[in-house]
Parts: sequence; structure tokens; C-alpha cells
Amino acid sequence: MENFEQIKRDFEFRDDDVRNILRLKPVMEKYKEEFIERFYKFIFRFPEAGRYLKSEEIVKRHQDKLREWYDDLFSGRYDYSYFAKLYRIGEKHVEIGLPTHYVNASFNFIRRFFIEKINQEFGLSEERNQLVASIGKLLDINLDVLTAAYREEELSRYQIMSKFEKTLFVTAKKFSEMLDFALVGALILVSFFVLGLFVYDIYQLVFGIVPIDKGILMTLGTLLVLWAVSELMQEEIKHLKGGGFAIGAFIGVALAAVIRKILIVSLSAEKALELLSYGAIVLALGIVYWLLMNKKV
Repeated sequence: MENFEQIKRDFEFRDDDVRNILRLKPVMEKYKEEFIERFYKFIFRFPEAGRYLKSEEIVKRHQDKLREWYDDLFSGRYDYSYFAKLYRIGEKHVEIGLPTHYVNASFNFIRRFFIEKINQEFGLSEERNQLVASIGKLLDINLDVLTAAYREEELSRYQIMSKFEKTLFVTAKKFSEMLDFALVGALILVSFFVLGLFVYDIYQLVFGIVPIDKGILMTLGTLLVLWAVSELMQEEIKHLKGGGFAIGAFIGVALAAVIRKILIVSLSAEKALELLSYGAIVLALGIVYWLLMNKKV
């Protein structure tokens, strides 16, 4: 871990900030239980919160640790033991596989909670501004130390690799990035084809090549597919920026394509069996999509 005094200097956390934190201590003490209650309401909004807090015993132990962290935050003692304790918390987060996104989002809630209470107690004043600035620095330091464990874990994994493994790792990463860009290019090409199909459907409808009812349904179905491909492309762009892989978007495209077929087949009374098979496919895809969008671990 980096020298803790250097960390404080980097964040310009000085003696006057410590005095401001101690000024806040008796004020924030009365909000501790409210903080615990609201914090838990907040984190249980995370889709996978139940994976990490899966029993009453774990929740109680975590609440006790959270109270201890709260007390330490306003203690005014920010020495080696304080930073070492923070780092151990970060290591525990890494050990259980807690996403850094959850840590960052939690600190955003904590910051907003403290500012809300400071505003209630001190109103709009210069003292309020100084208190908010000091607690903001301290929270930023906490977040920096907690996430340092994640950075060192990633670095240590890379360092223990052999030369061949490092080369393979870098090559695989570059190849994966190339495939992602190729997928975006393919989606752009598919979008043009679907757009061409939409124009062709309009052409058939306007010039009476197909019955008007069939033409309208074909056009609406193609428009649905075009919308789904657009959504898929947006999700893939998010993935290129570092987001997760959106398998749900691919299922959405499949649903749109099958629904288009249903719209067309529904006009023919002789294709009842085919219509039922398409309906079964939509039902299966719909269930998979619902499970993905509402998964709880």
C-alpha cells in the first residue's frame, strides 16, 4: 500500500480538514442508524446484492462493520492503522468478487447522504462549504484506498504470468477487440439490409404488389426488426466502451424477427400449425428474456 501520508498530501487533506471532521462528529453521530437503514435500502436495489448478503447472520455482521467504519470516519485519527483497515476492507471486497461498480455507487450514496445532513444542520454558510469539502476529501481517500486492492489484484495476476502467458493474454485481448469492432461493422451492414427490406416493403405496399393488409403487417414487422437491430448496435457500442455484453439485445432481435414472421403467417388460415410453432418460439424467447432482465442471484 502507498504511504498513507502521501495519500493525504495528494488529496490535500490537512489538519484543518481533520478539525472539520471532528466538528461533524457529534452532529453525524445522531444520524448513524438512519444511515445504516437507508444504506441497506440503497444497496439492495443492486441486482446481485443477495449474492453477497445472503443470510441474516452475514447482514448483521456487515452492519456491525459498517457502523465501525462510520465511527472511524469521524474519529479524527487517520494514521497507518486506519488506512490498513480500509485496505483490508478492499481486499475482502476483491475476495468475494464484489464489482467495483457497487463500491463506487455506494460511495455516491454516502456522499449525498452526508451532504443532505450537513445542509440540514448548517444551512447555506461558509462553514457548511468547508465541512462538505473536508468530508468530500475523506470519502475520496476512502474510495481510493478501497479500490487500490482491485488494482493490485489485477496487477499481481498479470505479474505472475510467464512470458508466453503474457503474450497470449495480450494477443487474445487485441483479437477480442478486433472481433468487437467486426461485430459493429456487421451490424451496420445488417442495418442497411434491413433498411432496404423496409423500403422494399413500402414499395410493394404502395404499388399493390401485395394485399394491403399483408403489406402493412410486413412493413410493421420489418420496422420492428430495424428497431431491434438499432438497439443491439447501441448495446454493442456500450460494450466497446467497457460495458457488459448484452445478450438480452440479441434475444430482442430474435423476438422481433419471429414476431415479423407471425404477423405475415397470421394472414393465412392454412398455416395454423406453423403459426403455433412460431408462437412457441416467441414464448420460449420471451421467458429467456424475462429471466435475463429479472435475474436474482
